[in-house]
Amino acid sequence: MNAISLAADIRVGPAQTSGPLTVYPLFRGGEPRLEYRSFAQAVAEGFVIHEVPGGASVNDLMVTNPLDVAVLLYDGEEVLGAQQNRTLDLTVVVPAGARLTIPVSCVEAGRWDGTRHADGFVPAPQAAYPSLRRMKAQQSTLAGAAGLQPRADQAAVWAEVGAKAERRGAPAATGATHDVFENDRPRLDAIAAGVARQDGQVGAVAVIGGQAAVLDYVSRSDVWAALHGPLVQGYALDALDQTGARVAMHVGEAVDRDWVQGWANGLLSVRDVPTRRGVGLGQSFAIDGCDSAAAGCVHDGELIQLSAFPAYPDPVADPSRIRRPSRRR
Repeated sequence: MNAISLAADIRVGPAQTSGPLTVYPLFRGGEPRLEYRSFAQAVAEGFVIHEVPGGASVNDLMVTNPLDVAVLLYDGEEVLGAQQNRTLDLTVVVPAGARLTIPVSCVEAGRWDGTRHADGFVPAPQAAYPSLRRMKAQQSTLAGAAGLQPRADQAAVWAEVGAKAERRGAPAATGATHDVFENDRPRLDAIAAGVARQDGQVGAVAVIGGQAAVLDYVSRSDVWAALHGPLVQGYALDALDQTGARVAMHVGEAVDRDWVQGWANGLLSVRDVPTRRGVGLGQSFAIDGCDSAAAGCVHDGELIQLSAFPAYPDPVADPSRIRRPSRRR
């Protein structure tokens, strides 16, 4: 196991606020070195995500990349079809010409359609919402720290999806998160319309109910262009799910542009981050510290992807421990 420093120049742009959601765009300094596509870009060129041949597995899928360029599959992306809908447990950079098995979680507990085993998956119009992604990331990090394969707890994922459907009053005959999103789609689209992608944007920080919910980053703006819409749909669903009590919570200081820049700088200043060989190209890492839970991947010294979730304490259980993530540089 090697160790790295997350050296990257990330600049935070002015906020966009749309209803209950505020999003700060992220920009990078310098040009990306690694060339790769998003799943949404690559699927039109022959890239395929499909069930594992010879017998499907709830928590594994097979990917086949016939392209002469790598393809990035982003943590939390949802894919629709085949035997049941899934969401990706971690980010994987699939090398050109490669065939890999990737870890996923099921987000459609009530369907297991063997007649569709040979079908390929298609990109969903949404990614998993931040609170689900945060839970999965924490579970995967704990599993990795214990020397196990970094995976989410499938039973907990199903329970969370069911609870979200109940909170949203969403009919979901097969327990699919896609149906929860479809139930709220007009409201989600209205929120998303107020969060436009910016030229050169490579990521975002979503603020919901006065708290930073997630930081998302990729090294290429063309790939972010494909991820922006689905990720913002996920942000918007969590924003709609806020109650008055949760919106009123405070975290010590207002989450403004300076705060967000300080959080990003703090994450990127962490040194000696342990890495492990990635499922695909490059190395994977996880951080459980600096008041954040974060994970991502690097390749040849370049930060390719980062997802981070502030480790806020529960203000109801222990209001004395409320504090912001570190701004260590």
